[in-house]
Amino acid sequence: MARHDGRTTWVVVASRDHARRGLHEGFVMANHGKRAPLARMNIGDGIFIYSPKTAFPDGEPFRAISIVGEITGEAPEPSAAIPGGFRLAAALHEISPLPLSRIRDHFPVDRLRFGSFPLSPEQSAAIWALVED
Repeated sequence: MARHDGRTTWVVVASRDHARRGLHEGFVMANHGKRAPLARMNIGDGIFIYSPKTAFPDGEPFRAISIVGEITGEAPEPSAAIPGGFRLAAALHEISPLPLSRIRDHFPVDRLRFGSFPLSPEQSAAIWALVED
Protein backbone atom coordinates (compact mmCIF):
# COMPACT_ATOMS: atom_id res chain seq x y z
CA MET A 1 0.00 0.00 0.00
CA ALA A 2 2.78 2.44 -0.91
CA ARG A 3 1.94 6.10 -1.28
CA HIS A 4 4.16 7.13 -4.16
CA ASP A 5 1.36 8.28 -6.44
CA GLY A 6 1.02 11.92 -5.45
CA ARG A 7 -1.83 11.36 -3.01
CA THR A 8 -1.69 12.92 0.43
CA THR A 9 -1.07 10.80 3.52
CA TRP A 10 -2.68 12.06 6.71
CA VAL A 11 -1.85 11.39 10.33
CA VAL A 12 -4.80 11.12 12.68
CA VAL A 13 -4.06 11.06 16.41
CA ALA A 14 -6.38 8.78 18.38
CA SER A 15 -6.08 6.45 21.34
CA ARG A 16 -5.64 2.83 20.32
CA ASP A 17 -9.10 1.84 21.61
CA HIS A 18 -10.77 4.61 19.57
CA ALA A 19 -8.68 3.74 16.51
CA ARG A 20 -9.70 0.09 16.75
CA ARG A 21 -13.36 1.09 16.88
CA GLY A 22 -12.86 2.90 13.58
CA LEU A 23 -11.00 -0.10 12.20
CA HIS A 24 -13.90 -2.44 12.99
CA GLU A 25 -16.56 -0.02 11.75
CA GLY A 26 -14.69 1.24 8.66
CA PHE A 27 -14.21 4.92 9.43
CA VAL A 28 -11.85 7.56 10.78
CA MET A 29 -12.64 10.47 13.04
CA ALA A 30 -10.38 13.42 13.74
CA ASN A 31 -10.18 15.93 16.54
CA HIS A 32 -13.05 14.43 18.56
CA GLY A 33 -15.48 14.42 15.63
CA LYS A 34 -14.66 17.73 13.95
CA ARG A 35 -15.81 17.94 10.33
CA ALA A 36 -13.16 20.32 8.93
CA PRO A 37 -10.13 17.97 9.08
CA LEU A 38 -12.09 15.18 7.38
CA ALA A 39 -13.38 17.53 4.67
CA ARG A 40 -9.77 18.14 3.56
CA MET A 41 -9.23 14.41 2.89
CA ASN A 42 -9.92 12.84 -0.50
CA ILE A 43 -10.76 9.34 -1.71
CA GLY A 44 -7.50 7.45 -2.08
CA ASP A 45 -5.56 9.51 0.46
CA GLY A 46 -3.51 7.44 2.88
CA ILE A 47 -4.04 7.34 6.64
CA PHE A 48 -1.68 6.61 9.52
CA ILE A 49 -3.39 6.44 12.89
CA TYR A 50 -0.91 7.35 15.60
CA SER A 51 -1.92 6.37 19.13
CA PRO A 52 -0.18 8.10 22.02
CA LYS A 53 -2.12 5.95 24.54
CA THR A 54 -3.85 2.59 24.67
CA ALA A 55 -7.14 4.14 25.82
CA PHE A 56 -8.70 7.57 26.20
CA PRO A 57 -8.27 9.39 28.51
CA ASP A 58 -6.15 7.45 31.01
CA GLY A 59 -4.58 4.58 29.06
CA GLU A 60 -0.99 3.43 29.19
CA PRO A 61 1.54 5.09 26.88
CA PHE A 62 1.56 3.43 23.45
CA ARG A 63 3.26 5.95 21.08
CA ALA A 64 2.98 4.03 17.80
CA ILE A 65 1.23 3.77 14.46
CA SER A 66 -0.75 0.53 14.47
CA ILE A 67 -3.56 1.19 12.01
CA VAL A 68 -3.09 2.31 8.42
CA GLY A 69 -5.34 2.60 5.42
CA GLU A 70 -6.97 4.66 2.74
CA ILE A 71 -9.90 7.08 2.60
CA THR A 72 -12.89 5.61 0.77
CA GLY A 73 -15.62 8.12 1.63
CA GLU A 74 -16.46 11.14 -0.50
CA ALA A 75 -17.53 13.38 2.37
CA PRO A 76 -17.79 13.39 6.16
CA GLU A 77 -21.01 11.93 7.55
CA PRO A 78 -22.67 12.30 10.94
CA SER A 79 -21.34 9.97 13.62
CA ALA A 80 -23.43 8.17 16.20
CA ALA A 81 -20.34 7.88 18.45
CA ILE A 82 -20.22 11.61 19.21
CA PRO A 83 -23.42 13.69 19.06
CA GLY A 84 -22.82 16.43 16.49
CA GLY A 85 -19.59 14.73 15.39
CA PHE A 86 -18.50 13.47 11.99
CA ARG A 87 -16.66 10.49 10.55
CA LEU A 88 -15.28 9.52 7.13
CA ALA A 89 -15.34 6.07 5.53
CA ALA A 90 -11.95 4.38 5.25
CA ALA A 91 -10.49 0.97 4.48
CA LEU A 92 -8.22 0.30 7.45
CA HIS A 93 -6.05 -2.53 8.66
CA GLU A 94 -4.00 -3.19 11.75
CA ILE A 95 -0.24 -3.58 11.48
CA SER A 96 2.45 -4.54 13.96
CA PRO A 97 2.97 -1.38 15.98
CA LEU A 98 5.47 0.99 14.40
CA PRO A 99 6.86 2.81 17.44
CA LEU A 100 7.71 6.48 17.50
CA SER A 101 11.38 5.58 17.99
CA ARG A 102 11.41 4.02 14.46
CA ILE A 103 9.58 6.85 12.69
CA ARG A 104 10.84 9.90 14.59
CA ASP A 105 13.19 11.00 11.76
CA HIS A 106 10.22 11.20 9.36
CA PHE A 107 7.43 12.12 11.73
CA PRO A 108 6.74 15.74 12.76
CA VAL A 109 6.10 15.16 16.48
CA ASP A 110 5.61 18.90 16.99
CA ARG A 111 2.38 18.63 14.96
CA LEU A 112 0.77 15.89 17.07
CA ARG A 113 -1.03 18.50 19.14
CA PHE A 114 -3.12 19.39 16.08
CA GLY A 115 -4.81 15.97 16.08
CA SER A 116 -4.63 15.51 12.31
CA PHE A 117 -2.25 16.78 9.67
CA PRO A 118 -0.82 15.88 6.26
CA LEU A 119 2.68 14.54 5.79
CA SER A 120 5.08 15.77 3.14
CA PRO A 121 5.60 13.36 0.23
CA GLU A 122 9.07 12.53 1.59
CA GLN A 123 7.80 11.82 5.11
CA SER A 124 4.95 9.76 3.73
CA ALA A 125 7.17 7.63 1.48
CA ALA A 126 9.65 6.97 4.30
CA ILE A 127 6.96 5.83 6.74
CA TRP A 128 5.06 3.73 4.16
CA ALA A 129 8.39 1.98 3.45
CA LEU A 130 8.66 1.08 7.15
CA VAL A 131 5.05 -0.16 7.16
CA GLU A 132 5.83 -2.46 4.24
CA ASP A 133 8.93 -3.99 5.89
